[in-house]
Amino acid sequence: MSGFCIAWLALPASAIAADDDLSSSPWSYGVDGAAGYFNFRDSLYVDHEPDPPGDLGDNWLEFFVKPWVEYNKQVGNTAWFAKASWAYAKTDDDASEISGGGADSADFDDLYIGFRNGSIENGSIKVAVGRYAYEMAHGFLISDGYADGGSRGGYWSNPRQAWAFGAHVQYQNSGHLLETFYLDRDERPESDGDTRITGMNYEWLAPDERWNLAAAYFGLSTNDFRGHLDGARVYNLRAFAKPFAIPLNIEAEFVREENGDVLDANAWYVMADYTWEDSRWQPSLQYRYSHSDGDDPDTPANENYDPLFPGFRDWGTWWQGEIAGEYFLSNSNLKSHMLRLHTQPTDKIGTGFIFFDYKLDQPGSYQGGVTSSSLAQEINWYMDWSPFDHFSFSFVLARNQPGQAVEEAFGRTKAFQYAMIYVGFSAANN
Repeated sequence: MSGFCIAWLALPASAIAADDDLSSSPWSYGVDGAAGYFNFRDSLYVDHEPDPPGDLGDNWLEFFVKPWVEYNKQVGNTAWFAKASWAYAKTDDDASEISGGGADSADFDDLYIGFRNGSIENGSIKVAVGRYAYEMAHGFLISDGYADGGSRGGYWSNPRQAWAFGAHVQYQNSGHLLETFYLDRDERPESDGDTRITGMNYEWLAPDERWNLAAAYFGLSTNDFRGHLDGARVYNLRAFAKPFAIPLNIEAEFVREENGDVLDANAWYVMADYTWEDSRWQPSLQYRYSHSDGDDPDTPANENYDPLFPGFRDWGTWWQGEIAGEYFLSNSNLKSHMLRLHTQPTDKIGTGFIFFDYKLDQPGSYQGGVTSSSLAQEINWYMDWSPFDHFSFSFVLARNQPGQAVEEAFGRTKAFQYAMIYVGFSAANN
C-alpha cells in the first residue's frame, strides 16, 4: 500500500471553562469523535525476512468516541465548575506495540469538581479535585496524565489526558500566579510506574505583558518500573518574552533532574518566531534549538534525561517530527534544530513546512559501537483546514532520512516515509 492514510481526530474540550464566560444554563454537553487509517512505509529498521523480502511497513486502524458533560454556575462571587467525560478508543490491524495493534479500552477521562473565587484583577483562588487534565505552562514537562496506546489503543488520537487523580490549588492576580498540585498518572497496565508528582509553580507577568518569568519545583515517587524517578527532584525555569515593538516572540526553558547517581540530567531549549503580520498569508518563521542530556557511559551516574509527560502544543511540539518524534525518538539523548515556516492563506487554512536536524548527545549510549552523533534529518508538510462548523481536516506528509548513527547501529540507510489525512468532529449544545 502507498504511504497514504486517512484519520479523524477531534481535540478534547478544555479541562476548565474560561474565567467567567458562563451561559444562562449551567449545563453544557457534547461529543467528540475520531476514526482513522494509518500507513507507515518502511517503518522498521531492519528486514527480518530478507528472502523473500518482508513487509517493512505498519498499517493500523484507530477510532474513538468521547461524550462529555460540563457544569458551570456563578453563585455570588464564586464560580462552581465540574466535568465528566468518557472515551472508548480502539486500534486494530498491524500496529506496533507502541500504537497498540488489536487493542481497545473504555475509561473515564475527566471527572472533577472545583470552584473559582474572586477575579484576576483583585485576586482569584481556584481549586479543582478529581480526574483532572492539569498542564504546567506550555506542556514541556507536565501535560499528558493518561497513557494511551499499547493495550489501551488510541496512541495517535490520544483522546484522554486527565490524571487518575489530581488536586490543584491556584492563586492568580494581574501580575502573579502561584499554584500547587498533586498528580497521580493513569498509566498503561503493562508499564505502570505508579508515578505521583507533588509540586508548585510560580509565574510573573510584567505590567506591559511583554515578559513572563516562571519557576517550578516538584518531586516524584514511583515503583521499581521507573525506579530512577523514585525520589527525584525536578527544577524548572522558564521565560517568555516579546521584548521589542515588533511581532517577535522569544522563549526559553531549562530543566534540572536530580536523584543521586540514578538521575543527574539537564534539558533546555530556546525558540524564537517572527510573524509578518501585514503581509499576505501572514507568514511566520520559527527556529528552535533543544538539548536533552544522554547518559555518559564513562561515568557511574545516569545522565539520561527523562522527558516525563509532555503534551501536544502544535505541530513539532513536543513530539519533534511526525516520524521520529512520534515513533522512534523521545526528548532524551537528543540535540535538535527545528526550522518552521507557517502561512495562513485564508482564515480557514493554515499550512507550513517543518525541518528537523537530529543529533545524539552521547552516541555511545545510543547503541553499542555507535560513534557518530548524526541521527537523522526530517521534513514535514502539514495543512489544517476548517471549512465549516464541527469538522476540521488536516493533511501531513513526512520523510525522514537516517544518519550515520542509525547506519552504525542498525545498518539502516533507507528513508522513512509517512503521510496522513485526518478529519475531526466535535459537537456541543452551545
